[in-house]
Amino acid sequence: EEQILERVEHICPLQEELQELLPPEGLAGKEEEWQREAKEKQLPVLTFLPESSGKKPEVQEDEIFSEARRISEEAEVEELIPLFYGEISKGQGALGASGVRVPGSAAETSGALRDKYGVSPVVMADGPAGLRLKRSYEVDLETGESVEEGLLASFEGGFFLTKEEEPRANTETWYQFCTAFPVGTLLAQSFDPELLREVGQAVAEEMKEFHVGWWLAPGMNIQRNPLCGRNFEYYSEDPLLSGIMALSILQGVQKNPGCGVTVKHLACNNQEDNRMGSDSILSERALREIYLRGFETAVRKGQPLCIMTSYNLVNGIHSANNRDLCTQAVRKEWGFRGLIMTDWTTTFPNGGSTAWKCIDAGNDLIMPGCRGDEESIRNAWENGDLTEQKIRECAARILNVVLRTEV
Repeated sequence: EEQILERVEHICPLQEELQELLPPEGLAGKEEEWQREAKEKQLPVLTFLPESSGKKPEVQEDEIFSEARRISEEAEVEELIPLFYGEISKGQGALGASGVRVPGSAAETSGALRDKYGVSPVVMADGPAGLRLKRSYEVDLETGESVEEGLLASFEGGFFLTKEEEPRANTETWYQFCTAFPVGTLLAQSFDPELLREVGQAVAEEMKEFHVGWWLAPGMNIQRNPLCGRNFEYYSEDPLLSGIMALSILQGVQKNPGCGVTVKHLACNNQEDNRMGSDSILSERALREIYLRGFETAVRKGQPLCIMTSYNLVNGIHSANNRDLCTQAVRKEWGFRGLIMTDWTTTFPNGGSTAWKCIDAGNDLIMPGCRGDEESIRNAWENGDLTEQKIRECAARILNVVLRTEV
């Protein structure tokens, strides 16, 4: 019988006709045959009636949230715009490991408000099989800063970099070894939430050791196609298992103050080929019951600090520009209180997403950021496409999470 679980708005409408698969002809009569056979064999009857998920989670405005809102309302719009992309002013690269302060880290948030408001940047490290940092790097003994080694040093922990036989003059080699945990698929095969909470706790210990605020994991898309190049990051083809496993990792990490996860990639990231141009065309029922269900479990029950959007389009709209995903479903329906960031370079040429439309949709942070993002957001604000209210709301969400994770 029908049961109303929750009343929601329609999201991500189809932009083109979708031919859904139907059961083979002649299957309809099988149900009665199976029911008779079950009765003859006296199989037990198990009744399941879904229940409402209850009230939507309410946003609790604590002292940190109030401070974030105060700064976002007090600062000039010109001061807030740099918050919406990474620390590009400090030479942070756009490819590979873009971080500056922690060698091998993925990137950092902006420090534009550090001097005036004391808001320090947050370092992010990629995952999902543990922190992804450079195992060794050289430090200038006079400045105490790591020595820049060029673009090749950003890829695969410097694997392609030709090492000098002797260290540079007046430098010292430093090491940072991180644990290589099993990939998500293998962890999920344990069916052991407590084990994954222990893995999350272990990752958090290393986050604190290396001054990393946000771990860009867990990945929790549905393994729809065995050829998807990111399947190793993801848990399962089952949204229930994916949701519980991601929730367990999340809980293990975030019980440590200053440490946060970034669940990804929202949503329907099903292939790597043409990943910035592929369009995931699906019904709203399939979207909600399969592809979003794991994310919903993690958000409603665990409140990750961050969510990362995917490269692909969902029914004709890139995820980072998709208000139905970022605002309607994630925030209004699930009660998400954190920030949403893009995947890397999705607003670059041929990336598909538009920077100012990210902010308008509720995708707060553009990573790792480029000069074109600043121009896009500023022009949209000046010509009225992007309202000041949206800018301040976005800034408040970013500040709320940054202030919780300064390390």
